[in-house]
Amino acid sequence: MDKLVLWGIIAVATLVIGRQLYVHLHNNAQAQHSLKAAVASKHTREFMGRTSPQETELPPPRVDYYVRFRPLAGGDEREFRVSEHLFEQLTPQDTGTLVIQGSRFIAFEPDQVILDSD
Repeated sequence: MDKLVLWGIIAVATLVIGRQLYVHLHNNAQAQHSLKAAVASKHTREFMGRTSPQETELPPPRVDYYVRFRPLAGGDEREFRVSEHLFEQLTPQDTGTLVIQGSRFIAFEPDQVILDSD
């Protein structure tokens, strides 16, 4: 029974690693392309770290930043994990050029805002 559990864990780990490798190689094989898009929404996800029983203080949570983009020419919205810096710069309804490679986020270049000088 123990060997069956061990082989089951090995099989699941192999499938997970194989899928991640496939997605990575598939994205690398795709050409980068850009499309006009608007920021539809943004949110964060926090993950608490683990502590040993001897530690009394919790480590700070890890925060991942996500932005959902809506193509201006129509199509499905896409959500990507982005840097904290980009997350803080963007607001919903911002428009610009989204650069992707397969399912991988490369960059978002916001349109320049021209201010009136009245």
